[in-house]
Amino acid sequence: MNRHIYIFILAILCSVGASAVSITPTLLTALPASLPESSGLDFTGTGSFWTHNDGYGDNHIYKVNSTGAVTRTITVNGVTNTDWEDLAHDYNRNYLYIGDFGNNANDRTNLHIYRINHPKNFSGSSVSAEVINFSYPDQTQFPSPWMNFDAEGFFHYNGLLYLFSKPDVNAMGYTKLYTIPDQPGTHVATLVDSFYTNDRITAADINSDASAVIISTNNHIHIFTGWNGENIFNGTHNMITIAGTWTQKEALAFKDVNHVYMTDEDNGSGNYIYSIDLSTWIVDMSTSIENIISSSGKKVNAFPNPANDQVSFQVSGSEHSAASIQLFDIAGNKIREAKMNGVTGLLTIETADLPGGVYFYRLFENNQAIQTQRLIVTH
Repeated sequence: MNRHIYIFILAILCSVGASAVSITPTLLTALPASLPESSGLDFTGTGSFWTHNDGYGDNHIYKVNSTGAVTRTITVNGVTNTDWEDLAHDYNRNYLYIGDFGNNANDRTNLHIYRINHPKNFSGSSVSAEVINFSYPDQTQFPSPWMNFDAEGFFHYNGLLYLFSKPDVNAMGYTKLYTIPDQPGTHVATLVDSFYTNDRITAADINSDASAVIISTNNHIHIFTGWNGENIFNGTHNMITIAGTWTQKEALAFKDVNHVYMTDEDNGSGNYIYSIDLSTWIVDMSTSIENIISSSGKKVNAFPNPANDQVSFQVSGSEHSAASIQLFDIAGNKIREAKMNGVTGLLTIETADLPGGVYFYRLFENNQAIQTQRLIVTH
């Protein structure tokens, strides 16, 4: 066998894995007829989600509850739905981002992401959008004969929008990961890396504690955990086959750390909302590390959270001489430990040298675990 062919096949096997576990989504309810192509999904955090149609010139987003009923409709003023493909929100849900970057013909020179005030922050039926214009650094022809400049999935994390390409035809194989600043203006995306999926990417999301990223296709869900920096692909990868009848699955969003909502388009056998339990592959560390609050009534608060170069901890109560804080990484490994000041109950821990991500801090008193909470570190 030719050495280069052997290396190529080996790379495919290493990135995708020899086999994949199957999982059958649980059907929850049908989507309304007014949403025949639910292409983006964003969980509200309170039992419902935002979605939108793919194209049709429909410049509205729709709030849909768990029974499939539309409970709120918002007009996004001053923009056109050329090919809206996904939704994303920032950590505090200050903004909702709409990805107008569908590019099936690989010929668009007007790729946009619209940033709007998150609907939880206002009660009206319309909103104005700020525009993030972007281009790909590696596209030089319009249309491109190399069909890998379409995108259908993205998410927001730590001031950046992470966007995944949907390869097609001669480019089938590798999805590309780009990052784009989350600020309005005109930007050239940064190409981070690529990953072999041998399928067309339809959606992406990051979970609530930033411990896992998923990208989906019509047939698979790819899960990435334990990455460093901005390159999601250098983490641990698991691929899950979506069992059951084939439908055109176009959107997904995390409900919590390890449960997902998914929708499919109405192509004759779709137009439904599903739920998927990913707890086998994504561990909720707040449960694993025991979120204990003792009868002593002592509590600890961290600020700021998210933290950047350092984080301070304030313990309630008057006696702190026997109190300490332990800091754990997402895998449950203890990486910091320090004792409280007996007078003020205040302690500061440096985090500048820690990779951005999810950590957990635990309050101890007389060697007894009192409370465990989540800490986010961003840089």
